[in-house]
Amino acid sequence: MGGNRDTNQNPNHHSTYDIGRQEARTINNADTINISYRDPGPVESAEQFLRLGETSLHQGLYDSAVAHLTKCVGLGLSDPSAAAHARFLLALATLRGKRPSLCTGAELTSVVSLLSPLLEPSARFLVALVEEDRTNAWMASSEVPVSLRLSARQVDRSHADLIRRHVPAPQSRVWQALNERAGGTTS
Repeated sequence: MGGNRDTNQNPNHHSTYDIGRQEARTINNADTINISYRDPGPVESAEQFLRLGETSLHQGLYDSAVAHLTKCVGLGLSDPSAAAHARFLLALATLRGKRPSLCTGAELTSVVSLLSPLLEPSARFLVALVEEDRTNAWMASSEVPVSLRLSARQVDRSHADLIRRHVPAPQSRVWQALNERAGGTTS
């Protein structure tokens, strides 16, 4: 390899080389040279992007959350539960803190396509909230049906809380049921 040749003949001379992502330190006249390098695997990287995306979402930094979570989902997570959680968070971040009726058609299509393959109750409820608010179906009645309240009990409380904090649609019956599930006040 050219360009990094050290011609100093001093036996105590140390040279450091940086070759892309690898770094090596050599000592003239050394009996042993140890070079350690660890390439993070895609699972570790996906998990790192998941953590970064989740942090960004909690801080309301939606563009950053979308970028990190898109990378996470693209790399894939080996744990199906973590992969579903990443898709759920990406769907929330895609709404960018807006109620669904104020989002673009492309944003809503993306949200629904992210959530459709998921079987988790939180994903199904977020799709229902998107559909109800997008079509203004909540205007037909202000009463939250008992069946909807009972179904909302299947949603994990932390996911219900994420939905109510990041999707401001308090007129929606689905939102009200999730708000109640998350421990919020009822109307």
